[in-house]
Amino acid sequence: MSETEKNSGTPEDKPKPCCVCKPEKEARDNCLLFNGQESGKCDELIEKYKKCMAGYGFNTN
Repeated sequence: MSETEKNSGTPEDKPKPCCVCKPEKEARDNCLLFNGQESGKCDELIEKYKKCMAGYGFNTN
């Protein structure tokens, strides 16, 4: 199977959003839990999580 076929983006091949970027999600969630989104302390972790999810083809806007 070629690289193009592997990354064709068919729904059967795409992982579920709950199953990817787990360490990034946990770090983001813990930061938000203890600091709140308004604090701005978690912005870097939020962006890291969004970048990870985008790498798997998920829209994070």
